[in-house]
Amino acid sequence: MPTEIIITFLLLLFVAITFAITRIIKNNNWFPKSDNKTDSLTHNSEDCFDPLRSDIAISEVESFTLKSITGEEITLTRPNAKQLADRKYKEVCIRSAAGIGQVTQGIMPMLSQAQTLADLAKVAPNGLFTATAPIQDLMKYADGTVGSIVLRGKTIAEHSGFAEVALKVVNPASVIGGTMQAMALISGQYYMDEISKQLRGVSQKLDKLIGFHHDEKIGILRNIKKELSEIVSKANVDTGDIIACQSMGKQCGEIYFEYLTRLESSTVEAKKQLLNKAKELRELGISIDDNEINLSIKMCYQSSALSEKCKVAELAVRLKQGSGQAQFIAELSKALKVMKSEAFHHNAQQYIEEHYAPVIEKSERIVETAKIPVVHGNVSVEKENLLRRKESVIDFVDDDASASILVENVLQLLCEPKETIIMLGATSEEQRFFILDNDD
Repeated sequence: MPTEIIITFLLLLFVAITFAITRIIKNNNWFPKSDNKTDSLTHNSEDCFDPLRSDIAISEVESFTLKSITGEEITLTRPNAKQLADRKYKEVCIRSAAGIGQVTQGIMPMLSQAQTLADLAKVAPNGLFTATAPIQDLMKYADGTVGSIVLRGKTIAEHSGFAEVALKVVNPASVIGGTMQAMALISGQYYMDEISKQLRGVSQKLDKLIGFHHDEKIGILRNIKKELSEIVSKANVDTGDIIACQSMGKQCGEIYFEYLTRLESSTVEAKKQLLNKAKELRELGISIDDNEINLSIKMCYQSSALSEKCKVAELAVRLKQGSGQAQFIAELSKALKVMKSEAFHHNAQQYIEEHYAPVIEKSERIVETAKIPVVHGNVSVEKENLLRRKESVIDFVDDDASASILVENVLQLLCEPKETIIMLGATSEEQRFFILDNDD
């Protein structure tokens, strides 16, 4: 009898526990509903969509945010086609390629004729998106991105962190990478062409120095100019070209400091003449030649200019390579900024004035003491000869203003925000890219 009571009690206890567990699960909605409705993550299903859906139409998206693997974010937003209808953009075109998916280093990029935003909107079935950032910032998204959709009403879908989003038309994670690749390619090719033009001028200047006896150093600079010309004319570049640019830049630096040391240690003197002051001025000019003041200035100028071109060439090569180069391009940009403000060839006039100032001052004192022309000789002619030496070295460095403009353009592209319009296609290969026409 006691055994039957115990069994009955255990059965009742089991039923009670089962009932309690069932009620708890039901009250907490632990089991999903069996209907086919797709609930939004927010109460307002008109404004928000589940970011984990794989079937969000691009037409539903107002903007989306991309996050690089290192944490930086950039948002692409639909531009106001009505307000900005007359704003003009140039398309980044790739010759002999149907789309960005076929881009290779050897394909020559170009900019098409500017078109208004209104015209672009008419031929954009999936809409336009815009982002404004420097090239070096856009490049951060080339190594892979994750997206977070921001839908109608600018309401961010409720989810934790960033999730991969595959839209019906295109995965937004591929957009910035493609845009960067096109922009970097055209920029790298453009600057290679510009460097090539400038190197022709470098060759002419080096030819003017061949008459001096510093043939070894002049030969090194001429060879660097030749190798740089070959690199910037290549259709395809690789890591070896980057190493070559760095090696040549180091050689230029060594030559620069050799001649800068000679320049800083040179002293122009002339034996004092009590009567023949014209002879004293003449000896002052000879001392300038013996100390090779002009040659040292020209060699400092050429090695400094070539050193900068090595950096610009390396930057252009990295732009053409594209993926994984963002950090190196940012460092090179900083180095170019420093060179632009401190480099010898950007401040050549200042160096010329600095090293000729003591000579001119001495010549002025000599002329002041030459009161009797018959005794002291024709001091005015000798003074003119001194000034002619100064003018000759000024002429040597004065016709290379294009070098400064090139660096200015490079830094502007890489470091200043650049508006980009992206026309989404059915596939990443069909995407089109436009940049704001600054000439408008």
